[in-house]
Amino acid sequence: MSTACSLALLTLPGIGQAGGFAVPEISIAGLGSSNALVANKDEVGAVAYNPAIAVMQSGNSLSGGLMLVAPKLETTTATGNHESQGDDVIPIPMGQLAYRLNDKVAATFGINAPFGLETDWDASAPGVFPGLVNVGHPTESKIQLVDVNPALAFKLSENVAVAVGADLYWIKEVKFNADIITNEGDGTGWGWNAALFYDRGPWSLGLSYHSEATVEVEGTSTWTSTGTRGTATADIPIPSRLQAGIRYQFNERTSAEVDVSRTGWSNFDTLTINTGMPDPFPSQITSANNWKDVNAYRLGVSHQLNSKTRLRFGYTYDKTPQPREYFSARIPDNDRHLFSVGVNYKIDPSMEVDAGYMYVKFKDYKHAAAGAGPVAGDPHGSAAYNGDYSSSVHLFGVGMTKRF
Repeated sequence: MSTACSLALLTLPGIGQAGGFAVPEISIAGLGSSNALVANKDEVGAVAYNPAIAVMQSGNSLSGGLMLVAPKLETTTATGNHESQGDDVIPIPMGQLAYRLNDKVAATFGINAPFGLETDWDASAPGVFPGLVNVGHPTESKIQLVDVNPALAFKLSENVAVAVGADLYWIKEVKFNADIITNEGDGTGWGWNAALFYDRGPWSLGLSYHSEATVEVEGTSTWTSTGTRGTATADIPIPSRLQAGIRYQFNERTSAEVDVSRTGWSNFDTLTINTGMPDPFPSQITSANNWKDVNAYRLGVSHQLNSKTRLRFGYTYDKTPQPREYFSARIPDNDRHLFSVGVNYKIDPSMEVDAGYMYVKFKDYKHAAAGAGPVAGDPHGSAAYNGDYSSSVHLFGVGMTKRF
């Protein structure tokens, strides 16, 4: 019975725009710049990527925004063409405060969602993945994660600033459902972060690091046919995030930044759910993922059109961390291209509005494994998920900033 549901709590397909289930768009300015903002002291929205920048900017600022994510995920399997039935549009709010304590120290406080997922496969006979019907066909999968990020920034000289802070990760809701079992829960975990900013003439450098963390989730597991329930627990790994960038100001109007981001997905290797259910139901569900650390390569361009309007453009090439031998339809991941545009408009010296749009196109993937079927153990990489997979995402965002 345990092999029938040997699936992991977070092996979820989703709305992530970066490799795996990451959502790196943590400010509206970042959305329009394809997240290449770690070295840009001219953008208030860059503080979310590099809090050290806060002490290099004049005055204080409060920003808030809303991003709407419209994902499309479909597969063609032996039973035909199927589309994930998750929400058509997923709202993601974000906010950032930067406050100067004195000439040398600034405090920042950010709230964003750097990871998130949602999908819903139809298990009605014959099901999207026919070999899995009545033995653990994936249905609804969802995770809502919030990162609460306070930090302190210190100005070491006219050209150098550093920052240190904490990450409180709150998994507000997670659902992991199959046709034979449902799992849901919530939990929190802590990590830390550090950042560096260096500015010299037309050049500037930025570096930001968020440590890996573990979120301890507690909830319930329910066997659907009998209603048998247990208190479920799981330790969910949050990967480390490293972003480094270099920016050049060509003239007073135009600048460009190149960033490299590395996400430490190798801690997403083996996951275990303790279901808390009595015999003969499975007391544990184990999943082998064996992901690898990967890079994303980002380019952001900014052009000051006039005294009130600034345009943004961006592109990213992002690698998948998922080895093909561990492919899962719960995260049908692949390399992707991200294209973005954005605008900043100053209403007056103290108020400005940002808007952005991004299109994400995943490379199509055909999974055609031979051999082991779904009940021979963990179905990752097996013929259980054979099919053609296609994914794309549209993101729209708008926000406002008040300087004071």
